[in-house]
Amino acid sequence: MKHMQLALLLAGALALPAYAAMDNMPGMGDAHQAASKPHQDPADPSFVAHGKLNRIDVEAGTVNITHGPIRALSWPGMTMGFRVVDKSLLKGLRAGDEVNFDLAKGPGGSYIISRIAEAK
Repeated sequence: MKHMQLALLLAGALALPAYAAMDNMPGMGDAHQAASKPHQDPADPSFVAHGKLNRIDVEAGTVNITHGPIRALSWPGMTMGFRVVDKSLLKGLRAGDEVNFDLAKGPGGSYIISRIAEAK
C-alpha cells in the first residue's frame, strides 16, 4: 500500500510542471476565462494566420479553428478556440470554411481574433 501511495504521489509531482506550463504559454489561456467582452488595444501587434473553421458560436462570439503554424508566436499548427473582438465578424462564415484571420492580445493575455475572412 505504501508503494502505491508513493507511486501516486510521484506521478502527481511529475505531472504538475507540465500542467502549469500550459497556462504559461503565451495566449494559450482558456478563451472563456477572458472578460465577457473582448477588447483589443490598438497598440498591440496582430499576427496573421490561416486555418479551417471547425465550429462557430455566433451568440458566444467564439470559433474553433484548426490553424497552421504561427511562427511569430512560436506556435505549432493546432486546433483551438478563440473569441472574436466583435460578433459581427462571424456573419457569413460557416464551419468548414478556410479563413485568414488576425490575432491580437486580449484581456488576461489570451489571443482574440480581430479580423477574420474567408480565404479566397
